Amino acid sequence: MHRRFQAAVIATVCLAAVTYILRREISQPPIIPQAFARDDAARPDAPVLRNKTTTRTENQQRHMNRLYDKMDEDLYDSRVAPLLFDGFLSPPQQATEHLQFGMGTPTPSEILAGRNALSSLARKLDLDSAAGTFPTQSRSVHAPISIWLAGNHSELENRITGSGYDPGLSGDTISIDSGVDYLIDDGLVLGIGVGWGSTVGESGTRQLGYRENNLALSPYFVSRVTDWFNLRGSISVGQSTIRQSPIGPVPDNLRYAERLDSTSISNSIGFGTDYEFGAVPLRIQLDGDITTAREYVDAARATSGGLVPGSIATTQLFDASVEARYRLGFGNHEIIPFAGQDETISLLNQNYGRSGSTRYYAGADYAYDPLSFDLSIQGFRDIATGTEDITGIRSEFSLIHDVAQSSMTLEPFVSIESTNLYLDTGGGITQQWGSFPASVSFELRRKLSYEVSHGNYTGFLTIDVPF
Repeated sequence: MHRRFQAAVIATVCLAAVTYILRREISQPPIIPQAFARDDAARPDAPVLRNKTTTRTENQQRHMNRLYDKMDEDLYDSRVAPLLFDGFLSPPQQATEHLQFGMGTPTPSEILAGRNALSSLARKLDLDSAAGTFPTQSRSVHAPISIWLAGNHSELENRITGSGYDPGLSGDTISIDSGVDYLIDDGLVLGIGVGWGSTVGESGTRQLGYRENNLALSPYFVSRVTDWFNLRGSISVGQSTIRQSPIGPVPDNLRYAERLDSTSISNSIGFGTDYEFGAVPLRIQLDGDITTAREYVDAARATSGGLVPGSIATTQLFDASVEARYRLGFGNHEIIPFAGQDETISLLNQNYGRSGSTRYYAGADYAYDPLSFDLSIQGFRDIATGTEDITGIRSEFSLIHDVAQSSMTLEPFVSIESTNLYLDTGGGITQQWGSFPASVSFELRRKLSYEVSHGNYTGFLTIDVPF
């Protein structure tokens, strides 16, 4: 009884803190950009720190969520998704020409070179023994050691300062993290992770290219307080080497160093609830995380001979999500209406201010058991600072069919996502064998943008093998 009361108090405090912070930040007046405003002190440190922190935190949280399932001994699908031809570029979009047989004529080849291939692979890198996807590693709760390897990729966000200064930031961040942890008891896991990150970008206003490599060490913990409430947290310490180079005529009054060194420290604390009411078929999920990061950039010698002073970049991230599902059963028919909201807020220093995004969604899942027929329809709206609102509908359809006297199962599926900015269509098929638990899935997608006349093809080959 005492443990339940303690868990309820902790959950109430966490929920109240996240609600207060979100309400306080959303109520602040928005930043009004001013054309041609200048802010010579604005550096890309804070936006880049935000990207590094976000990608690394997402990698860790992906593993932490799986540890909860491992503690509950809830098996779920494993997934290893090798690179096939994600990021295909049509011939008119190719940045380089490829010669064939030395004839000097360009060929319409599909290319996926350099950093594009690395970012594509990082998005699919997901091996985790807590999910049963790390080779030769059992995910059984009786195996106390878990090993994981995860990758992530995100685009740099161009932020306008409070004075209206636009640095013209562009680029991306790739993060690859790995770790090992130990199950202390049924409700506590302690672990340590190591991560590598790479950020490549440029500032159009400063006319400088930006390249950073980062290494970080991150101890973390996962605690399941009750069956429906959990806590998670981590601390990360990292070292970075930053290189800058001109991409055009640099402003005369801008002093910059070709090499900078920095040290970053970040911490994250979060909670999650997943509660099912006994008398009512209602399920509510609530998650919240608060992440704070600080980076100390050392002073360095400028190319002009002067001194570039050191700086401190800080970022705070607040993430919260809530979802409710209600299960309705009518014989062979099952309908699950659902609705939810995702909220993200980031605060940066160096006069970059605040930005945020909100996603509202609602829909329903339908299943018809005799035909193994599944249908899902979801309407959503995305609202983000400095971008156009996105409103759309997403639908998915799948059908399971047994062949060869149930020795093999085929599952074709189709998905369509239509918004005011783009149309994303996809389809594929999954093959499962009855003699051993493994499957192969192939999916082909195409995304059409309305404003710019072009479409991107994406292909996935997925192999599911529960180790």
